[in-house]
Amino acid sequence: MNKQVICEIDGQYFGLDSLLVRSIENGKAEMLLEETPDFCEGIIKFRGEWVPLIRLRTLLNIDKSEEPRLSQIIYFKTSFGTLGFRVDKVVEIDNIDDKDLQTIPIVANSGKTAYVGGACCHHGRIIVIFNHEKLINQDDLSRISKGLKAVYEAEEAERRRKEEEEARRKAEEEEAKRKAEEEEAEHKAEEEETKHKAEEEETEHKAEEEETKRKAEEEEAKRKAEEEAAKCKAAEGKTKKDQEKEEAGQQLTEDSAADTKSAGKSENVGVGPEEPKTGEKKKKAKSEVKKSGKSEKKKK
Repeated sequence: MNKQVICEIDGQYFGLDSLLVRSIENGKAEMLLEETPDFCEGIIKFRGEWVPLIRLRTLLNIDKSEEPRLSQIIYFKTSFGTLGFRVDKVVEIDNIDDKDLQTIPIVANSGKTAYVGGACCHHGRIIVIFNHEKLINQDDLSRISKGLKAVYEAEEAERRRKEEEEARRKAEEEEAKRKAEEEEAEHKAEEEETKHKAEEEETEHKAEEEETKRKAEEEEAKRKAEEEAAKCKAAEGKTKKDQEKEEAGQQLTEDSAADTKSAGKSENVGVGPEEPKTGEKKKKAKSEVKKSGKSEKKKK
C-alpha cells in the first residue's frame, strides 16, 4: 500500500508518491529561463533555492481547457533535484493498494506513455500513477539544468559584485574614518601646541612681571635705605652741630663768667692788661656760634 497525492489536470486524475512530496503551495514563476522547453514556466524560489516550475498541462499535452486561476504547485523530490509541478488542484491524499494498480500502455489524450507507472480505479475515478523519473526526458532536463546554472552563475556574480561593492564601501568608510581620526589627532595636536605656547607665554609674562616687581622692590628698598642713611647722616650732623653749639655756648658762658670775675679783680686790684684777652675770647665764641648757625641753614 502506498499513499498518493491525487491531483486533477483538465478533468483527469494523477497520483504522485506522497513520500517524495515536499510541499503543496500556491505561486507563480519569479524568473524565466532562456532556451528551456515550453512546459517550463520558469523558476520559483522555494526554501532558499531556485526550483524549475513544470506546467503538467503542457508537458502531458492535455491543455484543452483554460487553466484555473487558483492552480497549485506540488514541490516534488527527484534525482534531478526538487521540481515544482503545476496542477489544477490537489484533490486528496489517500492510500492506493499496489495490487489495484494495472499497467496501461496507452493513456487517452497523450502521445507519451513512458511516465505512466500504472493506473487504478479509486473512488470512482481513474487514477494514473506517475513514474516521476520518466516524466521529463534527459534532453529537456539538460536544457533546464543549463538555464538554472546560468541563473546561479548570474546570482553568484551579483553576490560577488555586491560583496566587492560592500568591501569597497567599507574600505572607503575605513579610509574616511582614518582620515577623520588623523585630522582630529592633528587638530588636537595643534590645540595642545597652542595651549602649550599660551602657557609658555603666560609663564614668561609672569616671570617678567615677577622680575619687574623684584626690581621695583629692590629699587624701593634701595631708595628707603638711602633715605634712612641720609636721615641718619643728617641726624648725626645735627647732633654734632648741636654739640658744638652747646660747647660753644658753654664756652661763652664760661668766658663771660671769667670776664666778669677778671673785671672784678681789676677793679679791686687795678690790673688792666687782662681785658683785651677776655674780649678776644668773646669774639671767637660769637664767631663759632654764627658759623654753626649758617651751616645749619645750608643743610635745611
